[in-house]
Amino acid sequence: MVINILLNPLSCLIALDMISHMRVVSAIHARSEKEQPATPAQSVVPITSPSSLPGAVTPASDFNPLGPLVMCSFLPLDFLDCKDAIDHDKNHTAKAVKGYGCLRFGGSTYDEVEHTEVQCTVFPDIDCYGPRTFLRGGIPCIRYTDHYFVTTLIYSILLGFLGMDRFCLGQTGTAVGKLLTIGGVGVWWVIDIILLITNNLLPEDGSNWNPFV
Repeated sequence: MVINILLNPLSCLIALDMISHMRVVSAIHARSEKEQPATPAQSVVPITSPSSLPGAVTPASDFNPLGPLVMCSFLPLDFLDCKDAIDHDKNHTAKAVKGYGCLRFGGSTYDEVEHTEVQCTVFPDIDCYGPRTFLRGGIPCIRYTDHYFVTTLIYSILLGFLGMDRFCLGQTGTAVGKLLTIGGVGVWWVIDIILLITNNLLPEDGSNWNPFV
């Protein structure tokens, strides 16, 4: 009986102390949440400076990456009308003044091919955010004409002693010399076949082999 009388007040004191402690902890948590400043959501999409191209619209800084529109500069080429790369023909001054363009065309590997920017405009029926006219980079300085590798190789094997392969490539001067010497008495004929196979005999205008038949 005495033990029960002693234990009941002690249990009440312990329970009251625990309740008081929980209230203090809750108050501290609530105060810390109120004092913590709210950090606004930042855009994960970098907004570049507005383009200086004519007709370009200055983009606002309130772009919402979670919204329905994407940046116009992020659209694939299927939705863009891009101009051909400008040919400066090894004129470094003209390229420095313009800011973009190709000094030369052609190349077989990625390191050999020059890359530049071209002016692109979004199609009228496509909705996007930002300037609708901008510069798209990473465009290879490559152009295709009517030069086909298989056709030129056949000409070189069958009619190479007459210089037909070099006539097809636009190398008229050396083609005439090859014709007059009957393919360099056969030696030039064989050498040109090897040069074609090893990709060392290319069109005179700097274009690449046309991959389309």
